Parts: sequence; structure tokens; C-alpha cells
Amino acid sequence: MRRVAIVPRTDLETKRVILHDTGRSGTFLYLCRSIEDTGGYADEWYESAAHATAACSDRFGIQEEMWNDVPDPEPGCQHDWIAPVRVRGRVEGKPQWGEFERREGDRWVPFDKV
Repeated sequence: MRRVAIVPRTDLETKRVILHDTGRSGTFLYLCRSIEDTGGYADEWYESAAHATAACSDRFGIQEEMWNDVPDPEPGCQHDWIAPVRVRGRVEGKPQWGEFERREGDRWVPFDKV
């Protein structure tokens, strides 16, 4: 399960948070510098979604009604993006770290991360 929320406080570096509850190995928070879908600059791990949600409320001022559900990532795609985005070459076993591609229709198209 994934959820996304815009940070209401304007004095913070973090502008958007993606919460990813793995269901078995804890919950990850992906911290993003933009409200646009540009991936995260940091991630954090929490024992449960409840702990992660409480941390977001305390640190960022995110209240329960501010969260929106988003689909889980497609296989092989980044968890800190909403759109299907993956590291180039990862599928072939030759990842090109820092280089990304996004799915457009049935094709994967390289792009520069903003």
C-alpha cells in the first residue's frame, strides 16, 4: 500500500511524502523536494505505517485527511515515484545508476531526472 501527501508547512525542505507500507518488512517514507513526481531525496524506515504516519504528523503537519492512496509500483519500478519509472539497464542486470526511464504506453523512454 502506498499513500502520498503534500507537506503543508512551507518552511521545510520536504514538500511531499510517499508512505510505502510493505506489509511485511516495515514502512518506508520517501521524502521529496517537490510536489511534482520527481522522486525522493531521502528515505526513512519505520516499524509500521502507524509509526510513519505519526512521524509525518509531528514533523510535517500532515493530518490523516491529507493522505491520498496511490497504486503500488509496477515490478522493477521505483517506490519513490508515482509514475512507472525505473533505473535504466536494471532489467538486463546492468543498472545505470542515476539514469532513469519511464513507461510511455508500451515503451520505456529514457529521461533526465529533474
